[in-house]
Amino acid sequence: MRSYRVYSDCPLDVGAIANLDKGATKHLVAVLRVQLENTVTVFNGDGFDYLCSVVEIHKSALAVRVVSRSSPDNESRLVTTLGLAVSKGDRFDWAIKKATELGVTSIVPLLTKRVDVRLPPDRWVKKRAHWQQAVIAACEQSGRAYVPTVCDAQPLASWLLTLEADTRFVLDPRTLTAARTADQPDHIALLIGPEGGLTDEEIELAIASQFVGLSLGPRVMRTETAPIAALSIIGAKWGDLNTFE
Repeated sequence: MRSYRVYSDCPLDVGAIANLDKGATKHLVAVLRVQLENTVTVFNGDGFDYLCSVVEIHKSALAVRVVSRSSPDNESRLVTTLGLAVSKGDRFDWAIKKATELGVTSIVPLLTKRVDVRLPPDRWVKKRAHWQQAVIAACEQSGRAYVPTVCDAQPLASWLLTLEADTRFVLDPRTLTAARTADQPDHIALLIGPEGGLTDEEIELAIASQFVGLSLGPRVMRTETAPIAALSIIGAKWGDLNTFE
């Protein structure tokens, strides 16, 4: 039997009827063509999967009965915040989807000096909503029941003032430092610049905010590749990507 798994921003309680939101309804009805009594797995970001049975179908509304609740138990004990400079095209979308698959906790789109994206305030609001949907789609695919938060796009200096993390790395290809810390960190912040990198002043600003320069090796990676490599290393060292141990 085919398995269906979707996100819906609605309350889910075992034994209750839930009316799925328009996005989940459209995907299940128009794309997956579910039928009455089909079972679907629904999650709303609270960390649980809910097994549901379809009880009512309309073109713009779908109701399910929540049968049971379970935890996928696939969240890392390590909290990771990715501060990533905004890039043009679909590169930013691709990077945050892969970061979600790798277990990132939150994503902060950053406006650094070399970011070549200029939008009016209302467009940034739409961008954030678009990026949040991209993250949700990655959660549907990867089996995560917790949805990482995509924060408002903001200047680097603003983020540094409000950041709370006990371990902080800034990618800097000029440094020879490998990822290391004496203790098991609870919360890692990772700062990655745009194409062209962070300026010397921005790196110095990060270091003044207790960031440590980090190198990923002898080659310079693109802005969409670097987060994947760095999060993989961090996940293998301190998180739950420990297959080879």
